[in-house]
Amino acid sequence: MTGHDTQAVAAVARLRDALEQVAAALARPQLDVLLAGETAIEAALTQMPPLDGLPVDQRHLVRQELEHARRALMRCRRLGAALTDFVRISFEAQGRGPSYGPRPGMPPAYNGSALNARA
Repeated sequence: MTGHDTQAVAAVARLRDALEQVAAALARPQLDVLLAGETAIEAALTQMPPLDGLPVDQRHLVRQELEHARRALMRCRRLGAALTDFVRISFEAQGRGPSYGPRPGMPPAYNGSALNARA
C-alpha cells in the first residue's frame, strides 16, 4: 500500500466523519457543531487526492467509505429538510414570511395565537 492509497482512504473517512458530525448537529440542533462540521467537510474535500489509479483492494475500501459518506449525506439532507419545514411552519404560525419580517399585505397563514399540533 502506497502513501497515495492510504491518503485516499483516510481522506474519504474524514469526509464521512465530517458528514456524520453535521448530521448529529442537525439532529440536536447545535449551531457551533454544525459550523465546525461544515469546516471539516471543506477540509476533507480540499485534501482529497485523485482516486483514479488505486489498487483493487484500496478501491474496495474507498467504495465502502464512500457508501457510508453517502448515507451520512442523505441523513443530513433529511434532517435539513425537516428543520427547514419546522422553521417555515413556525414563521407561518407567527404570520411571518421566510425573510424574518411580516409579509406585506398577507394575512397570517394560521388564525389564533397557538398552533395545535395534536394528531
